Amino acid sequence: MFLPAISSFLCMAIAIALGWVGPQEPGSAAPVPRVQVVAGTGAIDAESVDRVRAEVEAELPGLLAVFANKPKHTFFVHVHADRESMPAALLAHVHEDAPAFAMLGQHQIHLIRREIERTGADLKAVVRHELVHELLDQYVAPNGREIPRWFHEGLAQCLAGSTYLQASENDLVWRITARRLQPFYELTNSFPREQPALRVAYAQSYSYVSYLIKQAGLANLLAVARATDDFTSFDRALVGRLKRSTLALEDGWRHHVLHGSGAPWRVLLDQCFSLSLIALLPFLVIAVIRRLRRDQAVAGQLAASEAMAAMRAAEAQAQAQAEAQAAAAADAAWLSAAESPSFAADETDIEKEPEPPPSPDVHNPDAR
Repeated sequence: MFLPAISSFLCMAIAIALGWVGPQEPGSAAPVPRVQVVAGTGAIDAESVDRVRAEVEAELPGLLAVFANKPKHTFFVHVHADRESMPAALLAHVHEDAPAFAMLGQHQIHLIRREIERTGADLKAVVRHELVHELLDQYVAPNGREIPRWFHEGLAQCLAGSTYLQASENDLVWRITARRLQPFYELTNSFPREQPALRVAYAQSYSYVSYLIKQAGLANLLAVARATDDFTSFDRALVGRLKRSTLALEDGWRHHVLHGSGAPWRVLLDQCFSLSLIALLPFLVIAVIRRLRRDQAVAGQLAASEAMAAMRAAEAQAQAQAEAQAAAAADAAWLSAAESPSFAADETDIEKEPEPPPSPDVHNPDAR
């Protein structure tokens, strides 16, 4: 993502306020690196800056070769902690989900660490994307303002190997069929702010530039960009280089998306998957209902079993209580009877047994 060039005075004021530009001694001509990666605003740690610096050093040589090593101007890569710590002037034209942006004409790239982490963007792809913006702007200098936004974003996505906002040609199929795509001339200076339209604009730019690269080659497209100036628009340079009208090129691109990119099949497969889920929905509902009924039956049986067990336990407890009460009543009756006088007399009579009658004396004759 890039921002149009703003006034040099404003950028210099921001740079001085943030400490990006310091006083220079007269006559100092010490060589400086082609790119400097520095800490920006917020609580940014040295490790984050070093990680970005490593990616820049790894990707810059290959991208410089793409642009024939023509970019020579030193530029800065600022690593910010989050959006909240950044000056409002920097964020005025930046989409809220943007993990980074380049300020064309000012030789500044700004990366926002928290947005990279929040969106899950790949740091390597983000770095390559923004480097392409800066290098293309230097490659076509001093006519960077004349390069269309859609070409800038399309080329940055192609060379980064990753689309912005996860845009894809699948987003274009139905819009091409219904002729609902935004014309490229409306994407020359700016992109939509709303998320759905913004995603489609990135997908459209990526797809069209990718198609042009396949048709004419990257070198020819860069030559078209170099030929663009105040008198020759990008579209006119493109037509002159490729010998095909803008209408023919866009018609060929739309035909490629519908019949050569495989996007309709991918959309169809996605739709078939969704439709298959809808077709399977009644069966899933029936299966769920059956499962619920089985669960209810098992729960009912379990509840009945528990109720029967509780009833039996209650009956056993009641019987035990009745037996205990009967035993206690019998003991109480016996104790009450034992304490009465008649019960004591009866006991005395029982204890005094009658004496047996005297037996006849066998030695006394008179006793016979």
